[in-house]
Amino acid sequence: MTIRHKRILLVDDETRVRMLLKKYLENEGFIVEEADSGGQAIRNCYMNDGEYDLMVLDWLLPDMSGIEICKYVKHNHLGIPIMMLSGRSEEKDRIEGFKAGVDDYVVKPFSPREVVLRIRSIMARTQGTYIFDFNSSSSSEILIAEIVIQPLARRVLVQRNEVHLTPKEYDLLYFLITHQEKAFSREELLREVWKSSHHKIYDHRTVDTHIKRLREKLSFFDYPKGSEFIQTLWGYGYMFRSPDQVLS
Repeated sequence: MTIRHKRILLVDDETRVRMLLKKYLENEGFIVEEADSGGQAIRNCYMNDGEYDLMVLDWLLPDMSGIEICKYVKHNHLGIPIMMLSGRSEEKDRIEGFKAGVDDYVVKPFSPREVVLRIRSIMARTQGTYIFDFNSSSSSEILIAEIVIQPLARRVLVQRNEVHLTPKEYDLLYFLITHQEKAFSREELLREVWKSSHHKIYDHRTVDTHIKRLREKLSFFDYPKGSEFIQTLWGYGYMFRSPDQVLS
């Protein structure tokens, strides 16, 4: 069976941002086309009949805003999923982006690996594409510093040592890692990981216990940093924070 590589239009006027993201995306088997202005992005969409699987779009461009491009895509029924990149982190800005039609909103500075994971998640949600079906040597693994996740085998390695997780511990870790930098309440984790819609106080303790065990296992092989990736948001829930070097 022939696998059609996914095409991404990367729109940003900063050359270094495009170069970095293009490198990460091409390593994952994506075909990447670039545009350094809103006008070029619209021309690319017009010339290709909107045949992109996703657009990574900067909010602030030299000739028009990313919001205007979102409205163009929506108005012309092109159906291209859009990930917005922006230095604007306030809630009102994120809401404006989602109202304009973006599928995800990533605040600068960001982790390029997080962007790749979010792109996979968008495609899985909007196109029914399995997250790891790309034809590349690295697409079957997720690398987080010294941690390796092998989804097809449901295997986790820390500093090349296999960590033995229970099925639910693995499901919880995988969910958090594929939704990096996003906070989840205990109720949301119960719903998404345990598939439970009826929550009791002991259910919350179940989440806490699994998080504790994950931290212990990720730091077991003389790797204390492993316990720091899953962060507690007191009074709310948990978040997986990527250790990757970020853009400034």
